[in-house]
Amino acid sequence: MRKFAQSLINTKLWRFNFRVYAEDQGKETVVLFTENINPQKPFLLRVHSECMTGDVFHSMQCDCGEQLDSAIATIQESGNWAIIYLRQEWRGIWLYEKIRAYELQAKWYDTFEANVMLWHNPDQRTYGMVKVALDDLGVKDVILLTNNPSKVSEIAKTWINITDRRPLIIEHNPVNEKYFTTKKTKFKHFFSDEVSYYFYQFHADKVEIVHEIGEFLKNKKTDPLLKICIGVQCDSRDLGDQEKTDNIMSIFKACDLYKWFVPILHFSYKYSQDQIWDTETIKNKLPFVKYLQTNDFIIKKNDLSFIQYAAENFLIDVPLDNENFNLVEDETFREIIKNNKAFLLLDNSKWTGVQEDKDVLKEKINALLKYDLNDIAIFGWFGPDDLSNYFELRRYFKINFSIDAETKLKTNGQIDVEKIKTYLTQLIRFDDPVEAAIEQTRTFQNQNKKEDWVNIDFLGNSYAIHPAVFNPAYFPSTRWYAQMVNKYVSKDANFCEVGSWAGIISCYLAKENSKLKILATDINPFATENTLYNAEKNGVEDRIQVVTGDVLDNVGSIKFDTIFWSMPFGFLDPWLNVDLEEAQFFDPGYRAIRKFLKDCKNHLHENGQILIWFSTDLGNYDLLKDICDQNNIRLEKLEEIEMQEKDVVKFEVFKWVYER
Repeated sequence: MRKFAQSLINTKLWRFNFRVYAEDQGKETVVLFTENINPQKPFLLRVHSECMTGDVFHSMQCDCGEQLDSAIATIQESGNWAIIYLRQEWRGIWLYEKIRAYELQAKWYDTFEANVMLWHNPDQRTYGMVKVALDDLGVKDVILLTNNPSKVSEIAKTWINITDRRPLIIEHNPVNEKYFTTKKTKFKHFFSDEVSYYFYQFHADKVEIVHEIGEFLKNKKTDPLLKICIGVQCDSRDLGDQEKTDNIMSIFKACDLYKWFVPILHFSYKYSQDQIWDTETIKNKLPFVKYLQTNDFIIKKNDLSFIQYAAENFLIDVPLDNENFNLVEDETFREIIKNNKAFLLLDNSKWTGVQEDKDVLKEKINALLKYDLNDIAIFGWFGPDDLSNYFELRRYFKINFSIDAETKLKTNGQIDVEKIKTYLTQLIRFDDPVEAAIEQTRTFQNQNKKEDWVNIDFLGNSYAIHPAVFNPAYFPSTRWYAQMVNKYVSKDANFCEVGSWAGIISCYLAKENSKLKILATDINPFATENTLYNAEKNGVEDRIQVVTGDVLDNVGSIKFDTIFWSMPFGFLDPWLNVDLEEAQFFDPGYRAIRKFLKDCKNHLHENGQILIWFSTDLGNYDLLKDICDQNNIRLEKLEEIEMQEKDVVKFEVFKWVYER
C-alpha cells in the first residue's frame, strides 16, 4: 500500500473523500470517492488525466473540462463511484510542452503531429496508479466512463474487471473540430456505444489445439475489447477435399464454445484461377466462415472488384506488403476498407519469420493513419519473448493493434501449443514496468557502486564484497531472509542458492548447519568468484560448491532438498536484455522465472521444496502468480515482514509447491 493523505471534503457539488498519494510535488495522484463504497454494487469510475487549460480555464481547444463535468454529473447519480485524477498533463508531456504543442496546432498541425514534432510520443500516459488506488479501495469491478479504447485495454490488463464502458458524449465546437477528428482517426476514440475490437491471433490445424488454448485462457482474458483469433489455413486446392473442409468446419465449431474466440479462414489465392470465383465458393461451401484473410491476392490494372466482393461478403483482413502497399493511395480502395470495417494487415514476412524494421513499420502506420485507416494488424516475426517491436508500437501510437504470428509459434514446422500459451500470456498481460521505479533502482545502483572491495560484518561473520557484485549490506532484509531460510531448511540435506551474490546467505547457512551440502550459482561470474572467496574466508569451502550460469544452467544432474532463489524484484519489458550487473536487480518480463520453473522440477528430490525471497511492494506479484499458475505451481506464503529500507517495504518468503 502506498502512502497517502485523506480528508472528507464538502464542496458545492457533493461531500466526498479526497485522497492524495505521495509522489513528487505536482505529480500526486488524486482520488475522489464516495463516503461509503460498496464494491459489491455497480461502481462507476472516471480516470481523468489532468488538463489545466480545460479543467480549470475552460479551454475550447479540447473537451477535457467538459468530459470531467459530464463524468461528475453521471457519477453523482450512482452514489457509488470514484474519480482518479492523474497528474499527466496533455497526454503525459506536461504543461510547458503542451503550450508549445498549442503553438504548432495554431499552424494547423493536429495534436498527434504536434507531440511528435516536439520529440514526444503521441500519447505518453500510463495507468499503473489506477490499479494501486482501486486495490486500496477494495474495488475489482468497475464501469468505466471513457471514449478511449487504449485506456480500457491498459486498465483491464492490470486485472481490473471492466464490466461495462460508457461513453462521454461531448459536442465539438468550431475551435476543436480537428481535435475531435484526430482523436477518432489517430487514437481510435469512440464517440458512441460502438465497440471496435482488436485481435491476438494464432493458428490451429486441429480441434485439440482450440480446446487446449481455450481452457488455458478461460480465466485469463480481461480486456473487453480483445478477441482471440484462430487462423485456419486453406487454399483453392482444399475446397474440393471433403476431409480438409470437414476439419476446417470442426475447428470453427470448436471456437463457438469460447465466447472470446473468433475463427478466421486464412485463404491463399496463390493457386486460384479466379479470385472472385474461389471467394464465392468459400461463401457457398463454407457458410460458417464470417472472417476471411485474403492472402496472396493479386490486383491487376487497378481492378478492385475482388477486394470489393470479398469485403461485401466477409469481414476481411487485407495483407499489405511492399509490393501492394501503394493501394492505400487509391481513394476507392480506402472507401472499400472503411465502409466495410476491414482490417489492413502489414505483412512483409510472408511466413518466413523475417522481422521488419520498426521504423519502417512506423512509417507505414503513419501513412495509414493519415488516411483515417486505423484498424491495423501486424503479421510475422512474433513469438514467445519476441514481441519488442509490437509492444513499442503500441506504446508509441497508443492504439490497440491486432497481431498475428505463425512461424515462431512452431517447432520443427509443427504448431507448438506451449509456445502459443507463452506468447498469448505475454500479450494479454502486457505489463508496463513503472519507469520511475526502474530509474530509481538504477540510480540507487549507481550511487552505491564502489571502485574497490568492501568489507562487511554479517550475523557475526566477516565478508568481502566485489565492486561488480550486489552488496546486500545496504538492505536489512538480507539478515531477515538468511534467518528465515535457516528456519525452513533441513539440517542434513542438499541445498541450492540461486542468485548467490557474494555468497553471504550460503556461507551463513553452512556455518549454522555443519551437515548441509550447498551449491551456489549466479549468472554473474564475479558473484560466483566472490562466493567462493567468502566461503574460503569463513572456512566452509569444503561444503559450498560454486557454478556460474543463468538460474539452474550448469548445475548438472544434482537434485536438492531445498532450492532457494532471491529473485530479482524489478522487471523490465519482456524483450530487453540486461547486463550482468542489472541482472542482479531486473528480470525482463520475468523471463528468468519462467526458465527457472521449467528446469526446477528436474533438480528437486521427491519431497523437495522451493523457497523464494520476494517483495510484493517491489516486484510484480500478479505476474509472478500468473507464471506459477501456468506451471501448475501453488504459492504458499511462509513469512512476511515490513521494514524500513529506503521506504517501508514488505518482504515475503514464499514456498512453491508443484501440484500433483
